[in-house]
Amino acid sequence: MSHSVRHFSGDLYADAGVWSPSSSAANFCEEDYVVTIYIAEFINTLSNLAYIYYAFQYIYPRTRSPRIDLMSASLFLVGVCSFLFHATLHQETQFSDDLSMLFLAATLLQRLYCANKPAATARLITTAIFATVTAMSAYYVRSGDLVVHTSMFAGMLTLVWPRTVYLIHHRQGQDKAVLYGKLGRACGCLVFGFLLWNVDLEMCLRLRYVRSVVGLPWAWALELHGWWHLLTALGAAVYMDLIRDLCP
Repeated sequence: MSHSVRHFSGDLYADAGVWSPSSSAANFCEEDYVVTIYIAEFINTLSNLAYIYYAFQYIYPRTRSPRIDLMSASLFLVGVCSFLFHATLHQETQFSDDLSMLFLAATLLQRLYCANKPAATARLITTAIFATVTAMSAYYVRSGDLVVHTSMFAGMLTLVWPRTVYLIHHRQGQDKAVLYGKLGRACGCLVFGFLLWNVDLEMCLRLRYVRSVVGLPWAWALELHGWWHLLTALGAAVYMDLIRDLCP
């Protein structure tokens, strides 16, 4: 999962990889092709397996229905697309990563805003959400402007949490504290991951120096974008579980 307009250049092995040269608009603090010529960013790539792991926990509903859970499917898609992007650092795979994030946000909105709605209204809401995402995705790919993607993703997430709080507040029963606890855990993971992601961007040179001093494998613990993947995978999984409780 990307969310970056920074491009770190000058890596010693950047032009020695199977997928060289990099063509993506985004790049990250992990040095390219240091571990293997087959993977551009080793930790940033492998850490995406967390999305796939959590996706398979709930990809089929608890009712054992053959219907696939769209939220889990979208989380799986994020894991695969982000894996390919960080492994290759190509613009095409960056687009796939970015668009998978928009699809994930769309599935959250669809589940939340269709809850307790008549079937006809739910179909209208679903059509509106996915039509808007499709149109904006096409515009983003055509323009290549990361600001378009970032603004749209942030806007969609801004619509997620108020609806979640509304549904918890109007929940009948005595489990509101449990639900708010889940919301807090999910948001805590996401916010902490976002913090580490920003530290990785803003303090890259210092992090690279410390990594060079401690050496492998301990240096991998300081690949903070990888921690962003792990924490957002966990946070998304908890949040999706909360949505399933609210919108069965």
